[in-house]
Amino acid sequence: MNKNLYRIVFNKARGMLMVVADIARSGRAGAARSSAPGSLPRLLHGKISAISFGLWLAMGVIHPAQANIVADAGAPKNQQPTVMPSANGTPQVNIQTPSAAGVSRNTYSQFDVNQQGAILNNSHKNVQTQLGGMVAGTPGWRKAKRRSFSTRSTRATPAG
Repeated sequence: MNKNLYRIVFNKARGMLMVVADIARSGRAGAARSSAPGSLPRLLHGKISAISFGLWLAMGVIHPAQANIVADAGAPKNQQPTVMPSANGTPQVNIQTPSAAGVSRNTYSQFDVNQQGAILNNSHKNVQTQLGGMVAGTPGWRKAKRRSFSTRSTRATPAG
């Protein structure tokens, strides 16, 4: 098996083409194929290389099926939160330290959350969460006065 080859499959639930490993099987054994006129085929025969997959992903032909939260690199450093996976893989966002007025400003170039959810961490100590289990406190935070935090996305187009 070549681990760098993929298949393109139409996902009816999402209404879009998705790339899967060449060894992936159908999610439903014996599921009927659509024969409606104008419908996309369930499986496009052929394989693509990792380079082609990367180019298609970069051009937006293929959409990643995951949460995508990205801090805005153009924002001031004190407005860029840290984004990392939690212990169980749920995206964890460590928000910025609040200002003297108690407001934490956080700017994102993309803030797309999937069904798994996301953890916005504003704790200065380790805490137990329902979504991601034990989460470490935000580094650099002290027991600062926290009144509120602002989450702002600078993305020009809506999430699709």
